[in-house]
Amino acid sequence: MNDQAPESPPPYTPPPVDNTASYGRRLGAFLLDGLFMMIAMMFLMQYLGLTEMDPEKAKDPEAMQAALIAKLGALSNGQKTILTMFPFIAFFGMHGYLLSRYGQTIGKRMLGIAIVTMDNRVPPFFQLISQRYLTQWLAGMVPVIGILLRLVDILAIFRPDRRCIHDHLARTKVIDLRIPVVQSPDAAVAPSNSLIV
Repeated sequence: MNDQAPESPPPYTPPPVDNTASYGRRLGAFLLDGLFMMIAMMFLMQYLGLTEMDPEKAKDPEAMQAALIAKLGALSNGQKTILTMFPFIAFFGMHGYLLSRYGQTIGKRMLGIAIVTMDNRVPPFFQLISQRYLTQWLAGMVPVIGILLRLVDILAIFRPDRRCIHDHLARTKVIDLRIPVVQSPDAAVAPSNSLIV
């Protein structure tokens, strides 16, 4: 006679849900962030007097280019340093807090997507900047092939996991916050609603 109690069935674990952000939302966030950076750069260029152009020269692209080069050459060393460093200053000024707190840029926050670790947590800020963003910036600065390196990085998003090379380097992914993360009660995963308030 078998006195052993019947084994209880294993707890139900809901199937995993793919909450990876769509191509459209990632592209939209990228374009929004680019637009905000362009606006910031235009304000700086206006402040430095680089947008003031003779109406006659504005009709001739070559003359306009020559005038702009002359204006750039006339800038002081301090102004040239500001112009060179401004994209990085503007990036941290616009996105630094959101990236450190939520794993988002302004564009990503507007479209409801976020950068997270593979277990859906907000990445540590230093890891996010040094492994995800710095690698992109450095790749883009490589002479001649920098644009190609950036293109290869971006096109990697069309693989099945929809992660760019910089996502793999930083061990991150971009998720759609409208899609809840399904997890078992024992899983050491941060709830999706802890990423955004």
